[in-house]
Amino acid sequence: SNDCGVWVAKWMIECGYMNDYENVAVVTATRMKLALFICLSANNVLKNELVSNATKNWDDQHKKRRALVKV
Repeated sequence: SNDCGVWVAKWMIECGYMNDYENVAVVTATRMKLALFICLSANNVLKNELVSNATKNWDDQHKKRRALVKV
């Protein structure tokens, strides 16, 4: 069904909190890749705004870090 991807994503998120299966481990990097894939998909109507805000935040953080260290 169309909801299977949502179920898998929900399972991956919850796996870190409650694990009924002793041998199941979802790597944090995999969760991040899934989040990026969803956020940056062509179907996301807010993709451009998301990228713009992320870039602005990155630049702001970079300026703060540079201010801590005189180069």
